[in-house]
Amino acid sequence: MRATGVWFLVALLIFGGFSAALATDLRDKIKVEIESAGLHPGMDPGMYVCASNHLHIKGTVQNLAGVALGRIKVAGKAFGAADKLLGTATFTTKPEVLKPGEKAEINVEFLTVTGPLIQQVKRHEIAVAEAAPKP
Repeated sequence: MRATGVWFLVALLIFGGFSAALATDLRDKIKVEIESAGLHPGMDPGMYVCASNHLHIKGTVQNLAGVALGRIKVAGKAFGAADKLLGTATFTTKPEVLKPGEKAEINVEFLTVTGPLIQQVKRHEIAVAEAAPKP
């Protein structure tokens, strides 16, 4: 009885490790591009301030994996001088399925980067946080 339990546990660990590796691999197969059109004076490409005075970064994600993916979640960070973190934000794509080669828009809204903080942003990062195959 114990041997069966051990084999079951080993199989779970192997499968769990495989699933985590697959998810990491899929995140690496998503191309993130920041928009270059619509430049705002004094701001990096793709950045703008909405009517609510929040910092936004617009762009696209493209599925470079060989399988259809579900919604893609991206995470953003905005940094000030001396790499001080000013704010974080996430965005999830709208289409439920992103087929191989397809693109989807992203619009990361930093709710805590408003007013004078916007002018302090020196650099930003946008990375894929979650990507999973669509069953």
